[in-house]
Amino acid sequence: MKRIRTLIVDDEPLAREGIATMLGTDHEVEVIGTCADGEEALAAIRKQQPDLVYLDVQMPRLNGFETLEQIPAGRCPAVIFVTAYDHYAVRAFETAAVGYLLKPFRDGRFHEALTRAKRQIRYAELDDVQRQTQQLSVRLQDLEARRPAARSTPAILSRLTFKVGGDYLFVEAGDIVWVEAQGEFIQMCAGGQIHRVRESLQSVEQRLDSASFVRIHRSFIVNKARIKRITPTLYGDYTVVMSDGANVRLSRSYRHELKALLPEHFC
Repeated sequence: MKRIRTLIVDDEPLAREGIATMLGTDHEVEVIGTCADGEEALAAIRKQQPDLVYLDVQMPRLNGFETLEQIPAGRCPAVIFVTAYDHYAVRAFETAAVGYLLKPFRDGRFHEALTRAKRQIRYAELDDVQRQTQQLSVRLQDLEARRPAARSTPAILSRLTFKVGGDYLFVEAGDIVWVEAQGEFIQMCAGGQIHRVRESLQSVEQRLDSASFVRIHRSFIVNKARIKRITPTLYGDYTVVMSDGANVRLSRSYRHELKALLPEHFC
């Protein structure tokens, strides 16, 4: 019997190793390679044409959705999504993808998704899998495009989840004072504590309510309700003093963001 040629794509080495280890006990599966980001995955898919891909959602450079967009429909393998983010996209995965795994996943859930993928591949239903994958990509992109409107719903914004090592950090959106970009990480003041998380500032900004949070510098997002004072400085910049005492620079290129909130300060 032809083995199912499988590619593993995840930016976390431990996640790649974990999936490979779990697949290593299955004689029907052959792991043909691993990739750390979407660009590597595209090259590997084009060259090796795998039957099945374990695809992480959040990755540097190209995320899982952007990776799928660049694969021709007729050459798209079966996809099992792997994600550490438990919000509404997970429900779309479960109804439209071959499978999804929410990190950290258990053996039973892992094998359930793999069995589903095997069944569809073995019964020559790969065309259906490809259509479902493409439809999922379109649906998720549509959800992303409409996300700002959905942010007004308290249930969506009440709590943010971040993965820190093997743990999950839950942060109430209203407790966030400011968020700062630091390379591949963000530093965040929330609930009287400073947290450092491996995530992009843009990703955090997309999950915050634009009515409550504003980007005042390319490296800073602040909670409007936590602004204590705004002081003009040299060259048209401003210093924004936050409720925790932090001084954040409001650069000229972002000054218009606060005009609607504090028009009297910008006359």
